[in-house]
Amino acid sequence: MAFGAYTLSRLQSLQPAVQPIFRSFLESCEAAGIPCEMVQGTRTHAQQGAVYAQGRTTPGAIVTDAEPGDSFHQYGLAGDVVPLAYKALPNWNPSGPLWAKIGAIGESLGLTWGGRWSKPDRPHFHLDAAPLVELKAYWDKFKQIMPITVTPTTGALGVILVLGILYWFFMKPQLERIGWL
Repeated sequence: MAFGAYTLSRLQSLQPAVQPIFRSFLESCEAAGIPCEMVQGTRTHAQQGAVYAQGRTTPGAIVTDAEPGDSFHQYGLAGDVVPLAYKALPNWNPSGPLWAKIGAIGESLGLTWGGRWSKPDRPHFHLDAAPLVELKAYWDKFKQIMPITVTPTTGALGVILVLGILYWFFMKPQLERIGWL
């Protein structure tokens, strides 16, 4: 899937280890018939401060309760994604049915969806790669974003375990029987 320049620039602002997850997320939304656009990616501390200063209820503003240092956006781990069908609608149609669908897609890829929060932030998705307190402490000490890596989850481990069991109990005895082991 080819991304537009707007989405691509926001996607590329994320940490390199997170970009493939968000690419897969956007591609999966497209495959489900819900083309989306990434409207926010990484924000600097100054940008987060400006967004926070707009208040929590300013019409048409990016709304956040997170002060500078308290958002996964500042550490290259979060993106705001909006279905194109909602992009021109007031407040991106917060009660629209597509939110639950893209929320489920994002969660299936290991992303945390802001639509499940007590005060929903439906466009928000982030990877819980490290606790915010650690990300913030790293920033405070080094004045740079803490680099993260993404490793296979238990799903991948489960596949490896199943393959090992299949080999040990089924394939190995057959190979021993015919003299190959």
